[in-house]
Formats: sequence, C-alpha cells, structure tokens
Amino acid sequence: MIMQTFRYRILFFLLSFFICANCAAAADSTASLKKYMPEVHATLRARYEISTADGDGRFQVRNARVNLKGNIADFLGYYFQADFCDRGSFRMLDAYAIFSPSKHVRIMAGQMRVPLSVDASRSVHTYWFANRSLSNRDMWSSRRVGLKARYSFALLNAPAFVEGGIFNSASTSSQTGWSDSYTYAVIGAATFGSWTPEIGFQSKETGNTRVNLWNASLTWKYGLWEAEGEFLYKIYSSDAAASTKAFNIMARRFFPIKCPYADRVSLDMRFDGTSDNCDGERDDAGELLVTQTSRMRLTAGTTLAYLRGPVQAHLRLNYEQYFHDKSHVYSTSDSNRLCLELMLHF
Repeated sequence: MIMQTFRYRILFFLLSFFICANCAAAADSTASLKKYMPEVHATLRARYEISTADGDGRFQVRNARVNLKGNIADFLGYYFQADFCDRGSFRMLDAYAIFSPSKHVRIMAGQMRVPLSVDASRSVHTYWFANRSLSNRDMWSSRRVGLKARYSFALLNAPAFVEGGIFNSASTSSQTGWSDSYTYAVIGAATFGSWTPEIGFQSKETGNTRVNLWNASLTWKYGLWEAEGEFLYKIYSSDAAASTKAFNIMARRFFPIKCPYADRVSLDMRFDGTSDNCDGERDDAGELLVTQTSRMRLTAGTTLAYLRGPVQAHLRLNYEQYFHDKSHVYSTSDSNRLCLELMLHF
C-alpha cells in the first residue's frame, strides 16, 4: 500500500512537472507571439471642397490608408502601407524590409519615401491643413524603390539623425525597366530644446533633365504654440529652365477644451508659394514646359481635435486664398476654396 501510494506521488509529481513545463513553454510562446504580432493602423480623410471663384464643388475620399508594421526577429522588421482610395484610386505606397544591426542604425530596402522635406515627409494623419503645401504637391519625389539608411546619434547632447539613400528614377509603377540613372537623397536634423533645424538634398531625373533640390527648414514647438518655416531651391542641369524657388511658413496655437467630443481646438495659419515649376514635359522643340505657374497662397483655418489614446479625429475648416499673376491661366484646383474635412486615425 505504501509502495503504491509512493508510485502515485511520483506519477503526480511527474505529471505536475510536465503540465508546468508545458504551461511555461506556452507562456513563452505566447509572449514571443505577442512580441512579433503586427501593428495595424488606418487613416480616413473625407472632405467637401467648394471653389469660391466659380461655385464648383466636390466630395472626396482623399485617403483611406492602412499600414502594417512589425518584426520577425529582434533585428528584422517590415512595413507595408496602401491607400485604398486616393481620390478614387488604389495606390501601393510603402513595402520595405528593415534591418537594424544596432539601436542607432536602420537600413531599409524596398518601396519607400525619398527623404527631403519635413512637411512632405509627414504622415497624412499629422497634416496641419487639409491640402498639402505647394512645394510638397508640385516639387517633391514622394516615393521610389531603392535602399535607404538612417543613423541616429547625439549632437551636443541633442537627439539627431542622418538619413540617405539611392533609388530608381522611374516611378513606383515602373519597376521592370533598366536604367543607368538614379535618384539620390540625404537629410539631417537635430532637436535642440524647442528648435529642430533640418537640411536636405535630392538629385533626380525629371524627364531627360537632372534636377538638384536643396531644402532647409526650422520647426519650433513651445507649449501650446508650433511654427515652421521651409525653403526649397530646385536647379535644372544645363540651365534647361530657370531655377524654381518654393517656401512654406505656417503656425498654429492650441486651446485645450473640455467636451465629450473634443479635447482641443487650434487656430492655423499658412503662407506658401512657388515660382514657375517644370516637371519634365517638353514642347515640340524639346524645351522644358512650365507645368505649374508661379503662385502664392494664404490659408487660414481651425481644427477641432479628439485625442484619446491611439484614436484621433480632426474636424478642420480651411479657407485658401490664391495669388496669381494676372497673365496666368489656372484651373479650379488652383482657385480660392473652402474645405471642410474629417480625419479619423486609429
């Protein structure tokens, strides 16, 4: 009887050990699985715009973006982003792998943003205004396929980074062709308290002409105030066209509010403009055509924001006043307008 009881105790001990071991393995497996679970975010921007010049209006789903990011190892990650409705069109935006050999170095390969402008590099859910700056819209190569690296470090005890890469000159929709021409870009920035200066350079093919773009910006954040100024200079090789200059100056002030539907409201102002710009089109004589004529714009607006953890909602109202040369002919897209937009991000 004693021997039988001893055997049962041994059996119970072994069974308990087996169950505990399996539970621990399952817990480790669950922890590992959670560690490598992808993170999913989405942004929706719906709007109505009306031209105050001619009364024409339009409804738009400006963006319906979904992005997915995560890791498959401590040093290997990935990022995917697609826009399911960019004014009615589907666009694959980002698809790249990330190799991080150290906490200071990150190497990305695939389809991604080409570094240059601080305003143009913002995610759509962090835009200050419904419509992009003119330099962002007309002059910046947003995404290409290539290789990019980022190095983070401390500069005079301030967080800083340098990022640069080499990319196809062809658009992301043309990846089968061969070429001996590439797009090059590099930026550098540092944050000294409330101030963040950034400089950048990009060289790319526009049609059959190489253009070099120089960029400098300064961002200021202090309490409930934010301001930013940016200047971009575009030079065409062989003096194929007159250099293009663009600027973007904006500021806003936040006001916290207590409301079930909003946490703050802001007053937003922007002044931006560009000189004549060429995007590579040529006339019958082979000369570069001016595809965007010089103009300036003053934007005023207000944004009501709901900010609760990972959830954001912005209801913004913007008015844009354009200033054109009297001799220029321009479309409704460059006319005075009123825009009401709802942005949801989660």
